[in-house]
Amino acid sequence: MKKFCIYFLMLSFFIFCGCSKKQEQQAEQLPVEEIPETETFTFEKGNTFNELMHRSKLTAAEITEISAELKKLLNINNCMPNDFYEVTYSTVVSSWQNFKYFPATGIFFYELTKSTDNVIDGQKIHLETTKNTYEISGTIENSLWNSMTAENVSPNIIISFANMFAWQIDFLTDTRKGDKFKIIYETETLTKTQNIISTKILAGQYKTATNTFNAIAFKDSKGYETYFDENGKSIKSSFLKAPLQFKRISSYFTKARFHPILKFYRPHEGIDYAAPTGTPVSTIGDGVVIKSQKSGGYGNLVIIKHPNGYSTYYGHLSKYGKGIKKGVRVRQGQVIGYVGATGLATGPHLDFRIKLNGKFLNFLKLKMPPNITLQGQDKVKFNEYKTEILQKLNNL
Repeated sequence: MKKFCIYFLMLSFFIFCGCSKKQEQQAEQLPVEEIPETETFTFEKGNTFNELMHRSKLTAAEITEISAELKKLLNINNCMPNDFYEVTYSTVVSSWQNFKYFPATGIFFYELTKSTDNVIDGQKIHLETTKNTYEISGTIENSLWNSMTAENVSPNIIISFANMFAWQIDFLTDTRKGDKFKIIYETETLTKTQNIISTKILAGQYKTATNTFNAIAFKDSKGYETYFDENGKSIKSSFLKAPLQFKRISSYFTKARFHPILKFYRPHEGIDYAAPTGTPVSTIGDGVVIKSQKSGGYGNLVIIKHPNGYSTYYGHLSKYGKGIKKGVRVRQGQVIGYVGATGLATGPHLDFRIKLNGKFLNFLKLKMPPNITLQGQDKVKFNEYKTEILQKLNNL
């Protein structure tokens, strides 16, 4: 019995030692817990990609390899304010694991991932978005801006609405109390952050005492999208109704106007729009700048040649719009200068003129034909869609 007890104790001891050793080996085999560390840096005005990268913990060699791979996906020299990047480091291998570059605008970001054997993979990743549709109506009390703001319409939608009807209505002078507006628009937001990345008006209506103006967004078979009236005619005319938001017309088109400075009668073949100094001036149509310089009595002058044979003149400017110079192509509504009183002028105003075949015309009497009229299958599809969208507008 004594020998049995001794044998049992020895066996228990060896079993215990074996288990302890096995547990030690298992403990040694447990992986080290990975706790990634992430740095985030946002671009401000004047920052360069290389400069901001050197603010991180990345080594010079790592910055070089990230830059080389990222260049395959985007132009790193075009970093914009509010763009930002995130770099995630591995605490196990003491190196970066993941790099993400987020543009301030857009629905995508760029990602680089680094494997354990130092192979880098880059890709452009689209973010998940959500679209929401809003339907709003209201009545004009004093101005379009104030009345739409009262219905919680955002400023960018109000501006888009005004621009949409800019060829039919001058909202500065034509609005009347009691006019009615209706609008259906869509927003696209980033699902994760709820940041709005785009807005689009699907349809709009403006009703005065005598007229009803409709605008319906439609894309034709060639992929061109614009706004059409209920008859399938583009509501975008060749020219805007006015090149700026003005207070009043101080001089009209005439063949005999008494010049306030020269003190004699001579033709005034343009329209003078009185407005405060610095008021933005927009081109009334697409075209090419053929002159942008001081020009005698016009002062600072911009002349734009349009594809339909017309040329437009914008005189007495205080300064030119950004990038406006001879040879530059401009789009309808683009700011080409600012109201001033340069040249022969007694006060701030825009001397606006339009010419065709070497002859100045009275802009206020020009008839503006629509740019596009839908035909064929485009017209058939539009008619089907307009029935649905107009019904929604009428139900508002």
